Amino acid sequence: MPRHQQSMPPPRRRQQPQPLPQLLLLAVAAAALLLPGPSAHAVSIVVPIQPPRLPSVPRVRLRSPPGSPASPVPSTVDISVEPVELRLSLGAAAGAGTNISLSFTTPRYRSSGGGPPNQLQPPALVLDAVCDSFGVRLTNNLPFQGVSTCPFYPGQNENAPLFENGPHDLEWTNLHTHGLKVDPGAVSLINICQPGQPTAGFPAGSNTDLTAYYCSGNTSSAQLCQVFGDNVLAGGRPLVSAPVTPYAKPGVAPGGATLSYTYPLGAVVPGMGWYHPHTHGSVGIQTPTAAGPLLVPESWLPGGLSRLYEPSDPASAGECSRLLSVLSSQPLETSTILQINALWFRKRADGSFDDDSIPFLGAAPGGTKVSPLLYDVLPDGTAVPKFSNPAGRDWALVNGAFQPTISLVERIYSRWEILSTITMKWLDLTIQQVLPSGALQPADCSLWLLGRDGVPLPRVPRRLQSVPDASTGAQFSDLILGPANRADVLVKCNTPGTYVLASGAGPFHTNYTVCKATHCELFGDVPPAASGLPRSANNLYGGLELSAAVLAVVQVNSRGANPRAQPDFTDGVCRSRLELFPYLDYLRFPTPAVQQCFSFMNQQGGGFCSINSQLFPTATAYVEQGTQQVWQLRDITFHPFHLHETPVRLVSLPTCATSVTNNWAEGDWMDSINLPVCQNGCNWLDAGSGGGLCGSPVEICDEVTVQWLASMFNMPSMRGASDLCGGRGAAAALTPATCQQRYSVFHCHILPHEDEGCIWPVKWFCPGDTSVPQPSEAQCPSAYPPCPAAAGGAAVVPDKTVRRRRLGRRL
Repeated sequence: MPRHQQSMPPPRRRQQPQPLPQLLLLAVAAAALLLPGPSAHAVSIVVPIQPPRLPSVPRVRLRSPPGSPASPVPSTVDISVEPVELRLSLGAAAGAGTNISLSFTTPRYRSSGGGPPNQLQPPALVLDAVCDSFGVRLTNNLPFQGVSTCPFYPGQNENAPLFENGPHDLEWTNLHTHGLKVDPGAVSLINICQPGQPTAGFPAGSNTDLTAYYCSGNTSSAQLCQVFGDNVLAGGRPLVSAPVTPYAKPGVAPGGATLSYTYPLGAVVPGMGWYHPHTHGSVGIQTPTAAGPLLVPESWLPGGLSRLYEPSDPASAGECSRLLSVLSSQPLETSTILQINALWFRKRADGSFDDDSIPFLGAAPGGTKVSPLLYDVLPDGTAVPKFSNPAGRDWALVNGAFQPTISLVERIYSRWEILSTITMKWLDLTIQQVLPSGALQPADCSLWLLGRDGVPLPRVPRRLQSVPDASTGAQFSDLILGPANRADVLVKCNTPGTYVLASGAGPFHTNYTVCKATHCELFGDVPPAASGLPRSANNLYGGLELSAAVLAVVQVNSRGANPRAQPDFTDGVCRSRLELFPYLDYLRFPTPAVQQCFSFMNQQGGGFCSINSQLFPTATAYVEQGTQQVWQLRDITFHPFHLHETPVRLVSLPTCATSVTNNWAEGDWMDSINLPVCQNGCNWLDAGSGGGLCGSPVEICDEVTVQWLASMFNMPSMRGASDLCGGRGAAAALTPATCQQRYSVFHCHILPHEDEGCIWPVKWFCPGDTSVPQPSEAQCPSAYPPCPAAAGGAAVVPDKTVRRRRLGRRL
């Protein structure tokens, strides 16, 4: 996370860094370093438009054979982050002859074993290495960003803050995983490479001056950092030189930095996670196109599915057996993956970018603090865009394609693993029939939910049904996904035909009265005419402009004589044996629970979101290892909550989330929580909870209570009532012998909000640590801070538009 600072007056220091070795400081030129545009040399990908088949997601299996001892050398995959030029053009599919196209250069993940070079979709990592360790070697082959100056490296002295909020250092990168119960790795907030060894990993004889390493394009990026666990506080420097590239510099060694991650795994429940970049300042610009699935397979379990599920009661034994037969025929690790990405280039009618498109492009599109992939910075400090989006629309892709076709067989279940990497909007997915007029009507299809965010439901399946209007009683089978959510679902359609997987045609929509930003919109909704905003490119289908976004075509084929039709399941025929996994065995969590409260709030005077009125890193959440944590979370209608390294159990939910849909239920486990249906149940002012006005009380409407286990990271395999790793014949995963402190984070998963500072460090401290302040439990504020005093002593009361003022623009 720590990166170089911009040439501006540094903010007041908030936190002392740990001492760093005294290094020779080199003078760094303040002039901007201009690099040739990479788009002419990047791999060019023409995104398929309405291909007849869903592009498959390549798999890379990281193996640890059952019965083998834990290996000191983990099974490892090599992944690079590299620039790629994406080109999309709807052509005749747009209708009316409008120029609906997009071209831009963007980061993507590439693996030597992960599919052809001319596709965007990265591989799914299948973790057969449960009860052992696996590795990811991540090499940064993005261009060095030499368009901003760097007078100090982070923590150099009192004038150099540890962290900078806002989009910056847009080509630095690292890795974060969702869906694993895993060691956070970091033991301090300063993790330049290895804790306490800021120059570790540099090649012998190289220049290890940190100022030059952070700031100079004439210093080699070649570095190998050994990183333990899910450490998002280390970072990889971009490429400055390589053979036959526009970045080559005489006398500078080639190569981008490599972060070599080792992840020790205990017994992890089967499910789908994902991996994406997480360097503070560049998360929002890289993740929309650099992200991939991560699968914990069902096949690793000793005894397979019969070990994970059992009949809910004797009467359901037959139906539970039938469900397991359906699941075993389509194992999680080989079932259909739908990865949904969205590209934020939306413009207003006057040609200016919509507010939440800005972080995807850089901090200030007209100046120097922009992505070198998207802009050329001229000597006068202005930036010339290198991308084209004539219609100003947003786009969504499925497995790297636009509106691909998914094939089903009538009355036969198909298992889908759906991953939303959309960083702004939420989805309400239904299967619809498009009528010749362009109107949409629900198809005779249903969705059964098996699990969320990589954890099976306590009882499976759950037929998804929403009844938003009690007066009509109309039911919809829909799936709501917020940013970072995943869903394991069974899909069944009863009538052959051509349908569409749509967002925006279902029962829920944006409440534009209270939603004043892109990130609380439903993808595919039709913005009010007064907003001057276009619909997404996905609203175009069959030469028509629809009232919803088409993500994919669903082709339902006739069964013929065989196989036999599969009857509908009733809810909850099987019970998930989650107690086999100690971090999910909530009835055995240590007591008493530690109570804490966190409220997402609108930061006055800059930034769109803060936590308990504080921006990163001015506050810390303290978690004692080995304790049960019970957290109250507020205002997650607009700001999805995500805690690293662990799922959380929903203990209580607001009525607005459960009265109209069964998409969520108490007892479910999630790692990213967003409740967009509560837009319609809270009497907030335009700016969210409390109105965002200084001194105003904080409204409580969508409070959620969650519980989770703060693991002891020196407990091998987290052994519990059932030793699954022992049953597999595996030794314990490699862990420290004694307790060591760890640092992770939680944040709003509107990723530009994370970049802007809506994130808190979490210090996992050891029992008996006397340095932890007392009391250490966070409390939600009852009101916003008082208004600052103006000249003459009068209080300055901001108007409601302060929430969307940023970088000199009124948005």
